[in-house]
Amino acid sequence: MKARLSRIGISAIPDNPEILSAALEPRKRNFILFAVAQFVSFAGTWMQKAAVGWLIWELTHSPGWVGAIALSDLIAALWVAPLAGAVTDRSNPYRLIQLTQFLALSNTLLLMALVFSGGVTPWLLLVWAIIDATIQGFNQPVRMLITGTLAPRGLLNQAIASNSIAANLARIGGPALAGILMLKSGIESVLLLNAISFIAMFGIIWHLRIWIDQPRAGGAHRSLFADMQAGFSYIRNTREIAMLFVFALSFSLLGRPFIELFPAIAGETFQGGPGMLASLMSAQGVGALVGATCMLTPWRRNVLIAITYCAGISVCLSLIYFSTTTNPYFALPAIAFAGMFHVVCNIGMQSMAQTMSEMAMRGRVLALYWMVFRAVPALGAFTIGLAAHWFNLQVLIGLAACVFIVFTLIKLPLVRQVYFNKPMASGKD
Repeated sequence: MKARLSRIGISAIPDNPEILSAALEPRKRNFILFAVAQFVSFAGTWMQKAAVGWLIWELTHSPGWVGAIALSDLIAALWVAPLAGAVTDRSNPYRLIQLTQFLALSNTLLLMALVFSGGVTPWLLLVWAIIDATIQGFNQPVRMLITGTLAPRGLLNQAIASNSIAANLARIGGPALAGILMLKSGIESVLLLNAISFIAMFGIIWHLRIWIDQPRAGGAHRSLFADMQAGFSYIRNTREIAMLFVFALSFSLLGRPFIELFPAIAGETFQGGPGMLASLMSAQGVGALVGATCMLTPWRRNVLIAITYCAGISVCLSLIYFSTTTNPYFALPAIAFAGMFHVVCNIGMQSMAQTMSEMAMRGRVLALYWMVFRAVPALGAFTIGLAAHWFNLQVLIGLAACVFIVFTLIKLPLVRQVYFNKPMASGKD
């Protein structure tokens, strides 16, 4: 302990546990460095996401295949997320994030080789996407855990919002740059730039090693299967967490899938190319950036919960309007509003997941939350994409949004009872 303190410039160890805890608390500078690294990493990821989405559209011109690539998240998450949560709760965060970053880089290089050789097929791309989703399933919970570790004390909500700003700045710039590169020099250049972006994350992780190279206390004496079971039991038996997961599941299935369907929307609804795809993704990113900035305010618990539910409904209202127009000048602002409310809802749900769960269970709660947030939209996108062979794609998006609004309004009395301790039959505030 003394050696670790001296490495970060603390020469004397105070006897008072509170002073010691304050001395060990990660500095804001470290969190900012990690946020910058995540921005670079997110930018590369969104560039690659746009490239893969357009690649499957070029190969098939099928909304169903676009949805199938999105479904890869669900296929991987069904087995990865419970295991990833247990692994995160018992693993050294530094070693785990290093490993997952290395595997993600290797997978990007593999896709580059396939594209250069001309050997990409729809089925091969689907297998690649499942592998990529599997790696991300292990990577994301530890990223979220490190964000919470480095966050200044009492500022978790703002830390998550700051991280979301980095992600959404990347979401704006990444697809736009990817669209330009695909037009000028092909998909290969996008994948190459994503591979280069890994350098920033590796460098910052090494720099922050002293803060995150810590063994976790999660039950190494128990089997992984027992830890996985404990995670599911904890979520099911903790009313606040269980209600959060009900909301996240319904939102992810019915309100969230529009992002995964952008390639099909760009190609089929608007008869566009990579430029239109980049415009949709960038509009959503601009809105998300505004939403994340709004969430920098330190909201009280009850206010945060109310904002989260209102934002979920507002996403769907924006999508209902989007479903009524084929004019890009009206559709893109609707997507921007959907992006804004979407990120507000996400920050609210993630803050609730972190603050309402016990530290020993947090890795499992975050992993299962990420499974819902990543995988369930893939199921929704696949279902909508498949149905789009017989029905209008925009109408289906709007219809799913309507179903979510109705479901949420029906559940509001139970939400009031669980989070605000008010009887379901009461009509008073």
